[in-house]
Amino acid sequence: MQIHQYLEIDNNKKIKCLKCGHVICDARENYKEYAPRAEKDPASLPGVRPTLGMHVYYEYYCPNCFTMLDVEVAQKGDPPLWDTQIDMDNFVEDTTEKLQEKL
Repeated sequence: MQIHQYLEIDNNKKIKCLKCGHVICDARENYKEYAPRAEKDPASLPGVRPTLGMHVYYEYYCPNCFTMLDVEVAQKGDPPLWDTQIDMDNFVEDTTEKLQEKL
């Protein structure tokens, strides 16, 4: 199941890079905790107004092929945003039930 442009959850319930196939982490974890990230000052980006040092711009990359996976703006010191959380237990059960209903 594809969850981002370059990320999917495979049959083993692992999040992996679609570009190179690298397994990043378990689907029940925040992949950003395992992805290298670059930190930039938002004021250095084109068209962005200065934020007086309160915010940072993060770019997250695949640990293997360094494809950019996501970006976010956050307050300094905040943990990575967990923007894609999938309840794998209920997802699998719901999908199985729907398939059984069709049979």
